[in-house]
Formats: sequence, structure tokens, C-alpha cells
Amino acid sequence: MAAFFATYYPRRRAIKKVKEAGAISEETAKTSKELGIGESTLQYLVSVRDIKKTQDGRYYVPCKDKK
Repeated sequence: MAAFFATYYPRRRAIKKVKEAGAISEETAKTSKELGIGESTLQYLVSVRDIKKTQDGRYYVPCKDKK
């Protein structure tokens, strides 16, 4: 159970940070530098399908409701 919390809350914080940066669609996607999040963290979030990566290396959280 502790392992769950060790990864769950940092994931939520990173996703929130991406959303707050306005990276909620492919058009508004941001680079890791613009987001202030390490590339390895973003790659992990892509691998667990929390965020998406564009072909040019930018990241975003797909939000249908734009929130």
C-alpha cells in the first residue's frame, strides 16, 4: 500500500502542474523545460498513459472539457 502512495501523489502533482501550465491539448503542449518537470518523469507519465507526447517532444494532458 505504501508503494501506491509513493507514486500516486507525485503523479497527481505532476499532472496538475501540466494542466495549470495550460498544456491541455496538442496545440497547447509544452516542453519539459517550459513545464519545469524532468524528462524522465514526463516519460513515465506517458508510459502509464496519464499524459501524451507530441511528435516534436512536447507534453500535454488530454482534456475534453478543457479543465
